[in-house]
Amino acid sequence: MNSRIFKILLPILLVALAVFAASTMIRMKPKATRHTPPTPRPVVTVHTVASGGSEVRVQGFGTVKAKRSVSVVPQVSGEVMEKSAIFEPGGYCTHGQVLLRIDNTDYVLAAARAEADVAQMEFNLARAEEEAQVAIKEWDGMRRSSQDAKPSSLVLHEPQLKLANANLDAAKAALRQAMVNLERCTIAAPFDGRILAADVDAGQYLRAGNAVGTLYATDIAEVIVSVPDDDLAWIAIEGTGCTNAPETVVDVFANFAGARHQWEGRAVRLGGAVDNRSRLVPVVVEITDPYEMVGRRPPLVEGMFVEVLFRGTPRDDALVIPRSALRPNSVVWVITDEHKVTVRKVVVARAGLDEAVITDGLKPGEKVCTSNLQYVTEGLPVRLEGEPLKQISKAGAE
Repeated sequence: MNSRIFKILLPILLVALAVFAASTMIRMKPKATRHTPPTPRPVVTVHTVASGGSEVRVQGFGTVKAKRSVSVVPQVSGEVMEKSAIFEPGGYCTHGQVLLRIDNTDYVLAAARAEADVAQMEFNLARAEEEAQVAIKEWDGMRRSSQDAKPSSLVLHEPQLKLANANLDAAKAALRQAMVNLERCTIAAPFDGRILAADVDAGQYLRAGNAVGTLYATDIAEVIVSVPDDDLAWIAIEGTGCTNAPETVVDVFANFAGARHQWEGRAVRLGGAVDNRSRLVPVVVEITDPYEMVGRRPPLVEGMFVEVLFRGTPRDDALVIPRSALRPNSVVWVITDEHKVTVRKVVVARAGLDEAVITDGLKPGEKVCTSNLQYVTEGLPVRLEGEPLKQISKAGAE
């Protein structure tokens, strides 16, 4: 009987203990603290506005060409007896270096004949002078028995003397011409340069006046860059009202042999005329010693397409910001110290590809947003790139 009662009460007791334990655990559980989630803040990058010192860059493109380029034209005719090994496209030459030698046999003989003619004319002049002296003495003897005291110039051999002098001068001129032609049988480089084209070889007969090659000077290269009229305000150059300012420094970039290389140049003058179609103004850029090897930088090549960046100096009251910070309708997003967005209207003096020049609406030290946000409202909270998230969470909780 007792065993039967125990079997009935034991399950009931176990259930009661389980209920008691569960209720005790429920009453003793920790209570969760209610927190307000932080306001979502988009991450943005900013640019701190600097006061002066920033350069305005005007971008342009052009083709490299030498400032001086000449055609190699023989001034005498003849067979090419010798051709220099450097007289090939791409070869370098120095001032006075011989490029071609033309057969000078005919010109040596012509010079010899001219020397003989000079000697003959000198003899004729001496004889004419002696005959003139004899004629004067004969006239003086005849004048004693004659009433005519005024002889004619022909009697005194004056025309004969003039003719002899003229013939001598002509012979000397012919000799000088023969010597010049003899010198022209040797064609030399007029300056330090590089051969652009050469269409001649030894044994070829050349005619005077026919070009046989082209070479260009290697001291200065030019690039003609077409820029908009408004951009000339940032380029100090003669002809734009900035003659007292130093010449604008120019960076020239070119991709060559799989690498990007840089040269430094100067904007020296405006081109001859404005383009009728595009209304762009040509600016001539000079690059000094562009064909020298500097480290791994190769020399510039005639006809190379290059990018040109003019480095201009803005006005004292102008501020330069990244172009990405300027929004449509001349608006910038200023980030306050509380990390909130303020939409502000500014005055834009120039908006280039990489930067914008602001003359009013910003102060040095202010931060402007350079990130693109889909929606922006006045007072929008943001988080600066690289700023710890914990700090923003505390600010949001407060």
